[in-house]
Amino acid sequence: MKKLVPWLAAACAAAVLVGAPAANAAWCKGGMSVVAARASVGKLVRVKGRVASVYYARSSRGSPTFIDLQFVYPDRRRLTLVIWAEDRINFPSAPERMFRRGRVVCAQGRVGRYRGAAQIEVSLWDAAGRLITF
Repeated sequence: MKKLVPWLAAACAAAVLVGAPAANAAWCKGGMSVVAARASVGKLVRVKGRVASVYYARSSRGSPTFIDLQFVYPDRRRLTLVIWAEDRINFPSAPERMFRRGRVVCAQGRVGRYRGAAQIEVSLWDAAGRLITF
């Protein structure tokens, strides 16, 4: 994905990740648990969970960053937020530094499944402190 204009990103938002607890507490309120989100494959959800691990797989195809919520890979009970290399430009700093273990984050997007684990792909951190996926 190319670098996006912030107003365009906000207008076209399909998935959002929030990592600034104080500023976005209202947005996170009512977010479902990781367990509930895992059971909602194919649906648009808002989920709230604690970061269990973050891994930037720079030498893997697509150089993804994986943010595992609640459980660590390879535990299939985890929900993984995926940020592809082409989208890293849309963050103010490296995602693996922004989302440290223990931090509570909220994400909104369509839940998919990859190799038995639920995931949401996210791609843009906006000025309001949310990560948006198209």
